[in-house]
Amino acid sequence: MGGWRVLELSRITEAVEELAVKASLELPPDVEKALAKARERESSPRGRYALDMILENAEVARREGLPLCQDTGMFHLYVDLGEGVALPSGFRSAVDEGMRRATRRVPLRSSMVDFPLGERRNRGDNTPVHVHVGRGGPEGGARLTLLAKGGGSENATRLFMLLPGEGEGGVRRAVLETVRAKGAQACPPLVVCAGAGGDAEEALELALRGLLRPVGERHPREPLARLEEELLEEVNATGIGAAGLGGDTTALDVHLEEAPTHIACLPVGVVLGCHALRRSTLLL
Repeated sequence: MGGWRVLELSRITEAVEELAVKASLELPPDVEKALAKARERESSPRGRYALDMILENAEVARREGLPLCQDTGMFHLYVDLGEGVALPSGFRSAVDEGMRRATRRVPLRSSMVDFPLGERRNRGDNTPVHVHVGRGGPEGGARLTLLAKGGGSENATRLFMLLPGEGEGGVRRAVLETVRAKGAQACPPLVVCAGAGGDAEEALELALRGLLRPVGERHPREPLARLEEELLEEVNATGIGAAGLGGDTTALDVHLEEAPTHIACLPVGVVLGCHALRRSTLLL
């Protein structure tokens, strides 16, 4: 391809296997740190107990090589390509093979079924992986991030097709409505993500990608950073608390993302990440 680097299929498979194993067994440092801080400031005895159990679970999973959660999740692979880098033919097959290897190696419960409106036959290997390809990776390379999302938090996903005039207040209502309705069932403390703009599909995509941002990192645009802080306070004021047992920490963070949209539209997607926010990244 005249100076372009094409990623090797075998390396892609190896990378996905490595990422899936690590994400399934080890809580990301930023998430574990946020949980520990939440435990320090929690005033509710039941909330402290729940956070103690969550932190102990993370330690046992890491030490014993066990999955962080029995719901090993639905897997998303984010591929950010750098300049001069291309994907090979057969890329998706290589990704799924890596997932099969990780499922056998750990082992992981298989959570994916065929024929969702019929027999719902389990596929047995956690495929297919949902692949999201974009730009912005390192020059001459690629950044791969694997995200595992359990069914409980996935069932809390909401889409709101707001009118433009609803603005910031509409986004605030959408986030709080989702948390109040579904937060306790999504295994809190949560990472709450909202995507505003684009079309319906992109709004949900923006929200899902918000789970990749480190906990505690604010949006670079001040209005969104301010709204994230305000929403975090409002979400925690609901009192749902860790494991839904009540307390000060319903969410570890709130992340907002945005994209251009039509003059007549304000789509807002809301995605909740559970306390086992499983993700892992490597460079190729």
